[in-house]
Amino acid sequence: MTLDQQILLERVGLYSLLRALYSFPLTEALLATVAGLSVEPDSPLTNPLRQMQVRLSQNESLARTVEALNVEMTRLLEGPGLTPAPPYASYYLHGRQLMGPAAQKVRQVYWQWQVAPDSKINLPADHLTLELGFLAHLAQLTAESGGEVGGVLAASRDFLRQHLWPWLPRFCAALTTASADPFFSGLAHFTQAAIQSDLVWLEAVLNPVAVEATEVVSLN
Repeated sequence: MTLDQQILLERVGLYSLLRALYSFPLTEALLATVAGLSVEPDSPLTNPLRQMQVRLSQNESLARTVEALNVEMTRLLEGPGLTPAPPYASYYLHGRQLMGPAAQKVRQVYWQWQVAPDSKINLPADHLTLELGFLAHLAQLTAESGGEVGGVLAASRDFLRQHLWPWLPRFCAALTTASADPFFSGLAHFTQAAIQSDLVWLEAVLNPVAVEATEVVSLN
């Protein structure tokens, strides 16, 4: 079984975009990309994307928008000090601990796939940016493989199940609650919807018989 190449490339683009949106600082080029995005009307990404785009279309220059969003991003995610929405798995999984077991476990996964964060990036291994970047890397490997269903897709699903999804909803809830700018609450909803949708897609591709059985049971 092989998969549609366009879908695989869209996954690469989605994870690359998400990684960039949590990488400080935001840039005019990145926000221009967000402003020009489009998705299917019935996509779960439609409403949060629209919220982000409405914020970007407000009557001010893009340069001023970038400046304002980076100020808010610093308060929400960067610090100094403990921020309202820390983007680290350990914080949510290990009693607000930083550099906890979650960071050690995810680092082992990176090593298994012979990847490591850029030495210039001084972030814990369980930072959201790095986890999204790793998923972008796996998506790229899948696309390069020609879309064969196998180990890389299973690794993506397992990484989502075991390392990202267990804490992502709590992070997104914290970001939504703490945000003073609708761009970031939109980003939180966009992120959660995107990851959840990809996990559902991966489950359907990797285990279609189980998915079909579940659908039959739900109809009875």
